[in-house]
Amino acid sequence: MFNKIMVNVIVLVSTILLISGCQSQNDNIVIEKKHKKITVLTGNEEVVTNELALEKIDRYEGVRGTDWLDDHTILTEQKNTSLPKNVMTENGNYTYHINLYSYDLKTNKSKALVSEEHDQVGAVISPDKKHIFYKQTEDGNTGTGYIISSEGTEKVKMSEPDTIYAFATEGRWIDNNTIIYSTLSRQMYSADLTGHVKEINPSLDQVNEIRKKYGEQNVEWVIPAPDQKQYAIVRKITPTKRELFITDEKGRKTASLATGTQIFGSGWSPNSKTLAFSVISEDKGERGLFVIDVKSRKITQLSTDLDEIAGPITWSPSGNKLLVSKVMMKDNKNVFVAYVLTLKN
Repeated sequence: MFNKIMVNVIVLVSTILLISGCQSQNDNIVIEKKHKKITVLTGNEEVVTNELALEKIDRYEGVRGTDWLDDHTILTEQKNTSLPKNVMTENGNYTYHINLYSYDLKTNKSKALVSEEHDQVGAVISPDKKHIFYKQTEDGNTGTGYIISSEGTEKVKMSEPDTIYAFATEGRWIDNNTIIYSTLSRQMYSADLTGHVKEINPSLDQVNEIRKKYGEQNVEWVIPAPDQKQYAIVRKITPTKRELFITDEKGRKTASLATGTQIFGSGWSPNSKTLAFSVISEDKGERGLFVIDVKSRKITQLSTDLDEIAGPITWSPSGNKLLVSKVMMKDNKNVFVAYVLTLKN
């Protein structure tokens, strides 16, 4: 899976998973194999983590973490239970609208930023953490773009109704004041904090040009590093195989990092030196959540279980924590669970 120079992979073998399935659901299990200590966190589900790389992992059920507002506060998507249940589900029942919340990791308390009877999804936070671009949606697929402050004030409309995709991958801050996005009709626009919107030439956007270079139909992610000097790209090679690779600022491929059935949620550290990504693979030793030092190519597997990530992988402003979310089954219902992984220095 990985390039031969990536010789420092910490492999969590499948026998660990077999052992964990036979243990009590109330105890943590510590396994040592060839001087590599692994802890299996038991409880509602089992998550295999690498203690050599992680200081701790915290779990928050019922929320989908999307990004960091500061080192102790995350932006989440949650059901707004203060509103009426008027969203019809597939089985004909009614549920609550999904709204954006700020979630305090110290107190485990959350606050709705803008409480409204519309779903709010696909949020992207500005580099200075002061503003949020999100989509107001009725069907979860298309929506209307808005910008609010990180306190939930100053709501400004940024697009025509239901003209953009309601995903976190749609919309990108190019500075603290300007967002660019594409419409369903493949037009590209820029919008500032005042709501001034103008159409721009897609050929002037480097991300768009990189997509064209490597095949628009096959490129699934293009993630610029914070320093704008390199890009992480996920490209579909075959219907069942993806490749993660890095390019320089001109879009020239510099390194291939991983291949897998699916690759989700790649995220750059604030200093642009480390990339986190999640891989789904049939090989248990080559799946899960990884981080890689892009200069030395040293790669570390953080967990075998955090592979099917539901959304982006984001770094705390200090660069020592990762936020990921996934979907779990509970009482025959899908439930979002957010995880905060604290890395060791």
